Amino acid sequence: MKKRIITLLLLMLWAVGLLPSAMAAGAEQITVRFYDEASRSYSEPTVTDRVNLTLDGEALIPQDVPALAYYPEGSANGRTLVPVRLISEALDATVTWVAETRQIIILREESTIVLTAGSATALVDGQAVELPDGVPAGGVMWEGKESTMVPLRFVSEQLGAGVEWIGETATVAITSPTEETPGQPETADLGQITGLAFDQEAQTLTITADHTPQYRVVDLGDRLAIDVLGAVYPEAENGLTLPVESQAILSVRCYQHGDDLGYGYPHTLRVVLDLASGVSYAQYLSVSSGENQVRVTVTGEPEEPEVPPLDPAKITIAIDPGHGGNQPGAVYPDENGEDVQEKDLTLPMSLMLADILEERGYNVVLTRTGDDSVSLADRAKMANAAQAEVFVSIHCNALDRTDYEGIFTYYYPNSTRGEALAKQVQAGVVTATGGIGRGTPSANFQVLRETTMPAVLVETGFMSCPAELARLCDPDYQQQIALGIADGVEAYLKAGT
Repeated sequence: MKKRIITLLLLMLWAVGLLPSAMAAGAEQITVRFYDEASRSYSEPTVTDRVNLTLDGEALIPQDVPALAYYPEGSANGRTLVPVRLISEALDATVTWVAETRQIIILREESTIVLTAGSATALVDGQAVELPDGVPAGGVMWEGKESTMVPLRFVSEQLGAGVEWIGETATVAITSPTEETPGQPETADLGQITGLAFDQEAQTLTITADHTPQYRVVDLGDRLAIDVLGAVYPEAENGLTLPVESQAILSVRCYQHGDDLGYGYPHTLRVVLDLASGVSYAQYLSVSSGENQVRVTVTGEPEEPEVPPLDPAKITIAIDPGHGGNQPGAVYPDENGEDVQEKDLTLPMSLMLADILEERGYNVVLTRTGDDSVSLADRAKMANAAQAEVFVSIHCNALDRTDYEGIFTYYYPNSTRGEALAKQVQAGVVTATGGIGRGTPSANFQVLRETTMPAVLVETGFMSCPAELARLCDPDYQQQIALGIADGVEAYLKAGT
C-alpha cells in the first residue's frame, strides 16, 4: 500500500509540475518494479521516468531494462539507474556478479568498485563510500525483463567518465575518460617487503616490511586482495605463488605493480588470496596490522554439510531443486493470474525424480527437501560430501517473449563426461515429454563448476510461455520430466562414460 501511495504522489507531482523541470522535460513514463532485498521479492508496479543515454555523442541503448529515474523516498530529485553491464562495458570495465554476497564488482585498470545490492555504501579501491542520496544498486523488472541496475553518475565518475544531464530530451550524456599522459607519482615509495609467509598452524598470512605498511583491502567475493602501498618486493616482479595448506584459502598470489593501481606511489604490491567455495572475507577472515606487518587470519571455516546415511553398495545421485526459501527464481502468472514461483515447480519435480531413482535402486541426496534457502556453494558441497556419481540441478527458464518454449540441459565447459550426461538427460526428457529440445550448451554455472562429479543443469521449460507454464504446473507433466531425467541418468551410467 505504501508503494502505491508513493506512486500516486509521483503522478500527482508530475501533473502539477512539482518534479524538477530538468527531469520532467522530454521524459517518457514507464512502469517498473523494484527488487526489495529484505523480502527478496519485487515491489508493486511504480511509475517513473525513462532516461535516454549517449556515450560520446552516440546513443547508448540497453538491450533489456531501460535507464530510468529512481526517486528516493522523501526527495523530489531523481537519480538515474542504468544496467550495470551496459555502462561498465561501455567504459571498458569488466563486471562480476557474486551471488552469495549479492555483490557487483566492477574492475577497470586502476579502479575497483564493489556495490552490494540494496546497500547505500560502496567500496571504491577498498574504501567505504556512501552512495549519493543513499540510492543503491538493485534489480528492476520492466515488461517481464529483469536487469541489475546501478547509479549511473556514481559509477561513471568513479570510472573517470564525465556525466551531463540534458533536460530538454531527458538524456544523460556520458563522456569517455580522457587519456592522460602519465606523470610522476605523487609521492615516493615507502619501502621494501622483507617477507611473505603462510603459517599453516596459525592459519595466518603475514606480510612483513621494513617500514610501517599502508594497505588497502579489496573484497572481490571469491578473492581477497591486499594492496600494500608504496611497497617493493622484487621476488614478485614476475608473479609469485605461495604454498598454502588451508580449508579456507586455496592459494596466495603476489604481483608487483608499478603506479598503475592509482594509489599515487611508484609501486604497490598486490597480494591475492583465492578463497575456497563458500568462504567470504566478512565471515571467515580478518585483516590486522601492527608495527611492520599486515596479517590475514582465518577465523573460521565453513561447516561440512550433513549427508544422510547411504548404502555403500549403491550408486549415489545428487538432485538439486533450484532456488528455494528467499530465492523464488522466476515468477510468472498462471492462467488464473496467480503468481507461480520457480522454486515451487523445481521441488516437486525433484522429489518425483528422487522417488523414481530410489525405486530403481540408487541412493539419492537432495540439496533441499522443503522451502529452504541453500547457497550455491552448499549445494555443490553436499553433492561432493556424498561422493555422488552424478549431479542434476533442476530449473525452469524465462525469456522476454511469450512464444518461445523448450528444454535445455547445460554442462560445464570442457567436461567430456558432463557433456555426455547432458546429452543423455536431454534426450530422455525430450522423449518422455514430447517437448522441444533446444540443445545442450555449456555454461559456467557455479553448481556445475564446483561439483567434482559429472553435473548437469536442466532447464525444464519456459515459465514466460503461458502454454509451457501450464504444462510445468501439471503434476502429470512434472512426472514425465522426472521420468525423462531418470532415464537419461541411467542411460549415462549404463554407457560407462
